Amino acid sequence: MVSVLPATFSLRTQDVKPELQLNELTNLTDAVESFTSLVGRSGTSVRLHCSVPTWCSSDTCSDLHDLHDLRSRFLLFIHDLLESLRSSGIPASYRLVPSNTSLCFVCALPAELSAPKIRAAAIEILQNAKINVREKILLADLEHGPALIIS
Repeated sequence: MVSVLPATFSLRTQDVKPELQLNELTNLTDAVESFTSLVGRSGTSVRLHCSVPTWCSSDTCSDLHDLHDLRSRFLLFIHDLLESLRSSGIPASYRLVPSNTSLCFVCALPAELSAPKIRAAAIEILQNAKINVREKILLADLEHGPALIIS
């Protein structure tokens, strides 16, 4: 089940659509299913670019225990997502990158696509998301593939 957030976050960059819709998902299982179906439309192999938080910087993460819990949930989610993609016949790999935010970010890109433009878009999405609730999952359909933000 996907529900649209009441507010639309606007991003004005060359790399991202002028109006970016962030859809809230109810749980990680729904996120895996939605993400897999969006990636499945392309039918090509993908590489997941995953930002892993390294410190607490917001209301969503108050101490190191929260940070550890978020990272643990995120890494389990990545493995579930890879399993789902591979069982759907989509060759998938991933890359973990440390992040200075307290949010997790996953973006699926074609394996042959360069990532610098998407990284810049990811940073801007994370800065503009303004999530201050724990255990929230947002899905965005970017120009080159879907992206998830997990708090």
